[in-house]
Amino acid sequence: MSWKGGQRGLRDLAEGLVKAGALQFGTFSLPGGKESSYYVNLRALPSYPGAYRLVVDAVAGLVSKKTPKADALFGIPLTGLTIASPVALALKKPLIYARTQKDSEGRVMEGEVRPGWNIAVVDDITDTGRSALASVKALEQEGGEVTHAFVLIDRLEGAAGRLKGAGVALNAVTDVLELAETLHSMELITNEHLDAVTRSVKSR
Repeated sequence: MSWKGGQRGLRDLAEGLVKAGALQFGTFSLPGGKESSYYVNLRALPSYPGAYRLVVDAVAGLVSKKTPKADALFGIPLTGLTIASPVALALKKPLIYARTQKDSEGRVMEGEVRPGWNIAVVDDITDTGRSALASVKALEQEGGEVTHAFVLIDRLEGAAGRLKGAGVALNAVTDVLELAETLHSMELITNEHLDAVTRSVKSR
């Protein structure tokens, strides 16, 4: 864990995500048919202001600590943008995001990307890191520079290594194993749930 909230902040965040239904444990079928011992869905998070505030504060603190001189933030649609928007506002940084389709002039980006700008990429969760890498490539094509990517939760499926290979450091507020261990210590999930997550992480 790398943010100023400390252990108490992590406990509040983990509990808030569970209460909002954004983090669930059990057996789930993910898109593509893969099974998982947990499910993360942060799309409805803005409907839960308490948990949403915890997430925004945590990501903002991490961005401020790791890239205080970033020129702008880039939010990965869709849920990454709901986090990047209030973080950019709190840190008084310009916000950039990608269109779902090119406009009539062939533009993909919304917002100004100035040549040489250092841009921090923000998303909600990462697994393999492919979406973050695609965003990095698109920003670099616009003349920006990306050295750091930020997420709330790392699923520990290889994103850090892939991004490092592209010269980008992955900064996560927390990861799924740390969340599971924290919730288990609070007696909010069972031994079976923790064991399933641990096995899943170690198998990758």
